[in-house]
Amino acid sequence: DILPLWQSDLQGKVLGAVRDYGEAKSCVRIGLKSGRYFNSGVLVMDLVKWRQQKLTQKLFQWLEQVGSTKILWGDQDALNGVVDGEFAELPKKYNCIIINNTLLKATPEDVIVHYIDYIKPWHIYCMDSDEKKLYWHYVKKSLWDDLALMDGHTVDTTVMTARVLHKEGKYERSASYYEALLKYFLQDKYT
Repeated sequence: DILPLWQSDLQGKVLGAVRDYGEAKSCVRIGLKSGRYFNSGVLVMDLVKWRQQKLTQKLFQWLEQVGSTKILWGDQDALNGVVDGEFAELPKKYNCIIINNTLLKATPEDVIVHYIDYIKPWHIYCMDSDEKKLYWHYVKKSLWDDLALMDGHTVDTTVMTARVLHKEGKYERSASYYEALLKYFLQDKYT
């Protein structure tokens, strides 16, 4: 139930968010004075205040001033740069972060699971885990219950897909991914 999230007290702030696990490094990297940095994957925003404070314009101004050299996390860095610690801190259960199939935090009370980085539970190359099972459990209960696993679209993800299929004993399918890579690298010269 996410109703309590929508009812969050923003304490007069323009947004509420969960503090990021890489907060200290990110604060130094983009020059935050507050020492507070949030993950922008789940936000509760007061859009009236947003517009009143002209924060969209301030985001673009901040990006122009800072330039691309310090920006690593796009919108997240820009939002943090403009807000600089002036956000309502939401409970971590509203942004349970999983990165590259590695759990950073999980409890039965978690409400929103946020898969960050390039390995997602809907990719073939995502290793089996409780978090992957949890994702598919809820997909099957949703309007999108006919979703299927997705293949990799880059060289790295194609190799990861081939490895996972091989590990699962699906040797013929695994070999087809390696064959596709060979064709790609050889530019179909020998087929």
